[in-house]
Amino acid sequence: MVKKRFRGLFFNAVLALSLISLVPLVFIGLHLTQVNSRVLQHEIFQKQQVVASRLSAIVNSYVTHISEFFSVFIDLHTEFGGHAFLNQIDLNYLQSKNPSISYLALLNKKGQLLLSSGETPTIEYKAQLADMIRKCVLQKENYWGTVAFTQAKGWVALMAFPVYESLSDKQVAGILVAQINLHPLGKALVQAYPLDMEAFIVNANQEVVAYNGVPDGMTGTLSDALKQDVLAMREQLGENSTGEVELPNGRKWLVASSNLFLPGWKVYVGQPANITSKLVLESTVRSYGGVLRIALIMLLFILGVSYWVIIPITRPLERLRKAALRLREGDEIISREEVDIPKNEIGDLAEVFVEMSESLHTRRADLLSAQKMLSSTNQDLEQRVEERTRELKAVTDQLVKNERLATMGQMASIISHEIRNPLAVISNATRLIKMLLKNPDGKIEKQISIIEAEIKQANSIISEVLGYVRSRDLILNKIEINSYVHDVLASYPFPPGIKLSERLDASNANVKIDTEEMKQAIRNIIANAVEAMQNQGALMVGTRSGRRMVCIYITDTGPGIPPDIRQKIFSPFFTTKARGTGLGLAVVGKAVARHHGKMFIKSKEGEGSCFQIYLKIYHNPGDTCYGEIR
Repeated sequence: MVKKRFRGLFFNAVLALSLISLVPLVFIGLHLTQVNSRVLQHEIFQKQQVVASRLSAIVNSYVTHISEFFSVFIDLHTEFGGHAFLNQIDLNYLQSKNPSISYLALLNKKGQLLLSSGETPTIEYKAQLADMIRKCVLQKENYWGTVAFTQAKGWVALMAFPVYESLSDKQVAGILVAQINLHPLGKALVQAYPLDMEAFIVNANQEVVAYNGVPDGMTGTLSDALKQDVLAMREQLGENSTGEVELPNGRKWLVASSNLFLPGWKVYVGQPANITSKLVLESTVRSYGGVLRIALIMLLFILGVSYWVIIPITRPLERLRKAALRLREGDEIISREEVDIPKNEIGDLAEVFVEMSESLHTRRADLLSAQKMLSSTNQDLEQRVEERTRELKAVTDQLVKNERLATMGQMASIISHEIRNPLAVISNATRLIKMLLKNPDGKIEKQISIIEAEIKQANSIISEVLGYVRSRDLILNKIEINSYVHDVLASYPFPPGIKLSERLDASNANVKIDTEEMKQAIRNIIANAVEAMQNQGALMVGTRSGRRMVCIYITDTGPGIPPDIRQKIFSPFFTTKARGTGLGLAVVGKAVARHHGKMFIKSKEGEGSCFQIYLKIYHNPGDTCYGEIR
């Protein structure tokens, strides 16, 4: 069972170092994957914007070409036509030169029809006559009207242009209305459509005019699902040029848009959003071998470090365990060769153990000798012998107890040193990880903070245990009580939520105390008060002087101490906290007792507590009983 425990210590060390080393690497890998995904998404958006801009340029170029065709024809006819205004021959000639023109009409500036050419128009221009007059006659600009779709002709657009009788005229004489077939635009778009994306051209009425999913590039009738997809893109993207859009069927797409100079017209280019995940997954699979090699190297390194750190601890402890079993079974002296004392702290422990075995052997021999001497005493002195035997036994027990306590103190000191060494290694490793993580994830920072807090808690527990177990002579110094209390408060790290106030007696009496031991006692009381107030409240620390005694009092605004546990709080290992050793106030009681002082507590539940430490005022040498010879 013991061997399994030692093996467990080794494997626990391996597991702890593995978690410390590998978990941050996993989080870093996940973070890098997310960064790569965002970079890929940004590149996809850029590519989509390039495609959308190219399609926009094609549409804008086509519209500009048609507009320039009519404008140039009107200007040339006005300057060199030989007659003042357009006639039927001009309209027929214009239509013959551009097969995409399916209908022409010449209106006067009031919108009345003068001439027409071509077949019956698909789009009735009279519904847009007011807009034409405003645009062409009043604003003297070209007019782009509505578009419409028919099964016979496909998509057609209505356009209108101002007509002058002379280039020098400032007033518009009429309006030339043209119905243009957009089939040539579809051919141009087919050459520019992307193969790995879907592209849509939508007019101001949210109609899909062009789509790369049809052969001729210009849509006829789309399915309701596609129409809903385009509507979702327009609503969710809004005025943004790129973004992630959720379609009605739940799929997510990466979409980029580009505006045309036609009012309300837009180009949308999109791809499924999971394309970035696929690309990242492919990249991860390609680098899978390298990741495995790094993980294997890390594992071998951890095993080597764990073996180097843990085995030198477990082997000497196993030898000490066997020696302790022999010592328990019989009266033997354990030699130094049997425990193979190493030259480290565990070796010091083994040295103390050997000395303890020798001391126990000697004392056992002395005890047996005394018992034999007592058994040969005269019957008439039996009662006296029994009394002396009881006294001897009490003294012996107390001696053994003191000896064991001293040994336990030395063992606790050595073992705590051995525990603090791995804690220091873990703390240094945590700091190194924090230095290596320049922009750590919030979760990683949280886990590192937990590790640091637990290390601090472990060191605090070790210090409390050592402070209670160790016994040393008091180092007495004469000090002024007010300055001493002020310095203790100045060195204590109070939380921001604690409001501290000092009330020091004007007499500033002198006392002769062990400053470090009493400082630890005062700090323990303050720490309990701060924790009881949950880092929020008022703390008052002050002094009061009498003729022979001076009082140090610490008052808090915490919840108070119930009466049933006030007599227990100074007992070792008694605590009401979820975590803690229960030695904080035990150290306080021990320190006050060693200084022959008095300790009082005043507490009322719901209002707070007041701890009072009374010490004798030091006037002249010999006044105190702190170990001085009077």
